[in-house]
Amino acid sequence: MAAELWEIRDFIAEVPAFAELPAAVLDALPRRLTVRYLRRGRPFPPPDAEPGLWIVRSGALAVREPDGRLREKLGETDLYLHAPDAAEPDTRADDDVGTAAVAVIEDSLLYQLPLPAFEALVEAHPAFAWRFERTRRQRLERALSELGQGGRPEALMAASVQSLLRREPITATPDTAIRRGAAIMTEAQVSALLLLEGGQLVGLVTDRDLRRRCLAAGVSVEAPLREIMTDTLITVAPTGSAFEASLLFSRHNIHHLPVVAEDGALVGILSTSDLLRHQGTHSIHLVRDAMAAPDVEAIARVGSRLPDLEAQLVAIGAEAEPLGEAMVTVTDAMTRRLTELAEQALGPAPIAWAWAALGSQGRREQTAFTDQDNALILDDAFEPEQHGEWFERFARFVTDALAAAGLEPCPGGTMATTPDWRQPLGGWQAQFRDWIEQPEPHSVMLATNFFDMRVVAGRESLLDALWDKVRPAARENTIFQRCLANNALAIRMPLGFFRRLVVVNDEQHDDRLDLKRYGLMPIADLARLHAVSLGLPELHTVRRLEAAARAGGLSSQAAAGLADAWRLFYVLRARHQARQVRRGEPLDNRLDPEQLSGLERDHLRDAFRVVDDHQRWVRAHFDVSGTR
Repeated sequence: MAAELWEIRDFIAEVPAFAELPAAVLDALPRRLTVRYLRRGRPFPPPDAEPGLWIVRSGALAVREPDGRLREKLGETDLYLHAPDAAEPDTRADDDVGTAAVAVIEDSLLYQLPLPAFEALVEAHPAFAWRFERTRRQRLERALSELGQGGRPEALMAASVQSLLRREPITATPDTAIRRGAAIMTEAQVSALLLLEGGQLVGLVTDRDLRRRCLAAGVSVEAPLREIMTDTLITVAPTGSAFEASLLFSRHNIHHLPVVAEDGALVGILSTSDLLRHQGTHSIHLVRDAMAAPDVEAIARVGSRLPDLEAQLVAIGAEAEPLGEAMVTVTDAMTRRLTELAEQALGPAPIAWAWAALGSQGRREQTAFTDQDNALILDDAFEPEQHGEWFERFARFVTDALAAAGLEPCPGGTMATTPDWRQPLGGWQAQFRDWIEQPEPHSVMLATNFFDMRVVAGRESLLDALWDKVRPAARENTIFQRCLANNALAIRMPLGFFRRLVVVNDEQHDDRLDLKRYGLMPIADLARLHAVSLGLPELHTVRRLEAAARAGGLSSQAAAGLADAWRLFYVLRARHQARQVRRGEPLDNRLDPEQLSGLERDHLRDAFRVVDDHQRWVRAHFDVSGTR
């Protein structure tokens, strides 16, 4: 094959859709391609071009809706299928996307694969064909099956030893003076020092060795470490399991395990505290620790382990809903225990109360990076002069302790420490009545959060009594629903990716993808809208979508597509945060597009379009004025 054909072949092999094709098929492809160079402003596809699959090698194309709205920008490695039936249907049966208009906006080099050759690849290679499934929902389903393994928390002990290592090994030589060895351990804040000779591991010295074999035995601190080291070592391979390591610790009554590769290379050291940290971050253990916590400081220690829990659940391939449930179960337990500690400190509550979680905790959709959203519902026996100070101190005790445990205060003040969000039942009923009967943008934005309320501690019947009044009123008020729909359309979904940037619209390109703002929030808003308009009690976004489909508020296809898009955004956010945990970085929701594979970009494009199409349907269905 000529050098230029090899170069084309190597480029094609990097395009996600073609990456799984057999080498022999990739070798043959360059001779099937037509190379076209199109100047900016030229029509696309060229008038003389036959139908086929276009691959962008360089340059840029803009794809626009019939109304002129930018649908996406195509750049290097992006694909465009030009065929009589290539229009993408929506996840709804009544969708009609029309015919897109494509423009060459930069001088561009493209390859075209003729339609018969493309169809032959689709027929012969399922791994290639699924990328061109007729619905985005089908592609999203496949994307989720690739991203997750369906792991369970019980599988945590199957994690590899390598995944438990938290730092590079600290080493010295056997001839290093004991005094110097102790100084090295102190500076590095480690309890064991690995000793290398000629690049090979020959010994280990621990804090216990320093005490028993040096100080207690009267050995000079200027003597070499080899005089007090352990030279008969039990080691473990980096590919070994956490379970295997736990057996070695127990069987040999040791506290440190050097981790050594097959070729004898030192990889690190595992301690019993590493293993306990690993086992302890199972959500069941964290819940146990939270509920048994004797004080606020113990709760803070539980909260500090939430990032590790998220990282480990991601490592075993936990799916979106179980992952969120595990995180919220711990947060709920911390909150319940803090209300108990508050009553121990302040005395018993003077009247009945209910502590409610809002937002992602209320919906059971938290990750380790979250802030507080909470409220207090008080019995109607509440008297401000008699009871106000006690409940103010109660709210402050719990929220301050949650902040100490890593749950930052809500920037907007949506917390039980705010008097407006610490009211008797009658006050809450009046507040919701005002929101529903006199909706305006700010009040509707507030209402969205409070429609996610769920009791975490206290008397649940107080919230039940509130919903008995609120849900029917909201279901009957179409003006409120229209305002809620307008709020659900406030965030326009990104159009895709272009040159390592997120394309938000014609003018805006971001260097990070905020997976909460441009993914999870819009879907949560849409699901809440459907639940409120149908009077449904469900809170979790996926459960709301499923219930709305059963109630006839939207099609089962639309519900499934939105649910899969939500799961994709959630899993990618959790993966992003798990990487930050491993690197010791602060957690956030902003994903660098550089971290995405070409395949993940394609999956996200599908998710963006699913949400965007449903937003357009909501605009029409709820008669929201204005254009986008």
